[in-house]
Amino acid sequence: MTILARLRDRAQRTLLGDLPDFAADPIGFVERRGIGAQAPVALRLGPKPAFLISHPAGFQRVLVENRDAYGKGAEQARLRPLFGDGMVTATGPRWEAARQAAKAAFSQSRLNHGLELALCVLAQQAGRLAQADGAEIDLHGLMGRLTMRMVVAALFHERLDNGASADAIYQAGCVAHRHLSLSMWRLVDLDLYLPTRQGRSFRAAIAEMERQIEGFAQAPKGFLAALHPLVAEYGPAVMRDEAITALVAGFETTATAGCWLAYALAQRPDLAAWLRQEVEERLPADGELRPGLLRDLPRTRALVQEVLRLYPSAWWFARTALADDVVSGVRIPKGASILLCPWALHRQPAQWDDPLAFNPGRFLEDGPSGKNGPDKFAYVPFGAGPRACIGAQLATAELTALAAMLVTTFDIEALSGPLAAQIPEGGVTLGAPRAGMRVRLSVRAPLRKVA
Repeated sequence: MTILARLRDRAQRTLLGDLPDFAADPIGFVERRGIGAQAPVALRLGPKPAFLISHPAGFQRVLVENRDAYGKGAEQARLRPLFGDGMVTATGPRWEAARQAAKAAFSQSRLNHGLELALCVLAQQAGRLAQADGAEIDLHGLMGRLTMRMVVAALFHERLDNGASADAIYQAGCVAHRHLSLSMWRLVDLDLYLPTRQGRSFRAAIAEMERQIEGFAQAPKGFLAALHPLVAEYGPAVMRDEAITALVAGFETTATAGCWLAYALAQRPDLAAWLRQEVEERLPADGELRPGLLRDLPRTRALVQEVLRLYPSAWWFARTALADDVVSGVRIPKGASILLCPWALHRQPAQWDDPLAFNPGRFLEDGPSGKNGPDKFAYVPFGAGPRACIGAQLATAELTALAAMLVTTFDIEALSGPLAAQIPEGGVTLGAPRAGMRVRLSVRAPLRKVA
């Protein structure tokens, strides 16, 4: 390296700190710096100080005990062009009003109705997959399209067909999510201000989602009906912002978790058989999955919990210190960025026996916060505190149903190598491996006729 190159490299690191290393390999970076740490780790992601938190006491302090001293992270402001003032990005009265209104849509009775519609979508998909018996399947494409339709059914109580409309929403969601993942760690997202191809694609994707949401809002049901009273105070943007937030956040995170779940089952026939026994013992005579059954499948739900431990879709989230604080003996100055990382938290050897092993049994009996389990804040796939994911119950139910459908209907063969060799992308949410994950689905027995 020449003297000039060394000076340029030194100047870059003075300005950007750890940001280049983090952006080059986000997952590897947080593993190297966070696993084993029992206190905040000082970083510098750009011009201001930052701290990586990956231990239970830190999560508890920032998200619960002293939550008023922390606001939404500046990093998540990058989501505003897509989400506007939706619940992921908003603060203050606007967030509180939307959160309170949305709770009605997630009450047990309303959630059950939406889940019934989503389970019909799942049954239809099972039938279509059976018609392609023995075909190779790209999990990311399958799960993305499936969970998009399930989320629309569960939240908006709308049934999308499997044609152009569903594909348009799915493609728009993928483009928007990809743009956010690629731009999240840039100091400035120039695509928002310059007429670049990526910028045009991002804006077109947002416009397509707005068009679809406008159609759903003409006769709002489910989640949108619960939010409709807020239009008088906050204007029609409240429907647009919250609907796009729920749609994109709901489908992409569930789709990614579904990929890891299906591939784990493909790699572990013993687990598939273990789950199959449980599901088949509890299925009613007509063989149909129903919302009530999903709460009576402890093994299947334990599998979902283990998937979300090792592959949390929300693998990081950010806060900004609004006041000076002390976390686990480390002084946190006002204005510092806080990067909370469930990916590293869920792999802490001080909390989990054999933390890299895929073992759903760890969530049976005492569970993650039982007397023999890890700290209560060692497992937070949906966050914690007042801003914990409002859709956690829905996502868990959808993934439980997906696992039950897969093990009772198909034999699954992994085609992309060992599970441990599948390296996710660390974007705005956890992504599937760049090379994809492929499986072969073979029908176990003739399917019953579905609606």
